[in-house]
Amino acid sequence: MAALAIGSPDRLVDLHARHGAAFTLVLLPLQTLVSLSLSPVPSDVVAFALALVHGFARGTLLIWAGWMAGAVIQYELSRRIAGEIGWQEKMGRAPAWVQRLPPGHPAFLVCARWLPLGPHLVNTVAGAAGVPRARFLLCAATGILPIAALIAALATGLLELRAG
Repeated sequence: MAALAIGSPDRLVDLHARHGAAFTLVLLPLQTLVSLSLSPVPSDVVAFALALVHGFARGTLLIWAGWMAGAVIQYELSRRIAGEIGWQEKMGRAPAWVQRLPPGHPAFLVCARWLPLGPHLVNTVAGAAGVPRARFLLCAATGILPIAALIAALATGLLELRAG
């Protein structure tokens, strides 16, 4: 996907070979920034590029780091804003079924992020609801890792198909 935007996987590899670590130092923050927005370009595009140039293991780690940074930023912003707008009081006026949803439950914190727009929902709700930071971080790390590995596997698999 990212390769299509630049031209080809070979072009990405060439850019990385030419610019080295500087190329990664542009892609990683870009992935984090794109993961924070509801942009038409998903952060998977940049994640795919990271894996294309770094391979499966390092690509997975870099993708995970970029998405973790985005998750922490959204969580912390939501946590701070919630106090300012009186989120807890507003939730007290929500329908009973909404109040019963457990935003701190590991199943929500891990699995809901696998749904479309799930990362934004999980990060924001967890921060606003005051889910303990350690629980959020552990569950975010657990939920992000398999998706990072999947994107890295797809990217490196593409390269192997092209080489074969």
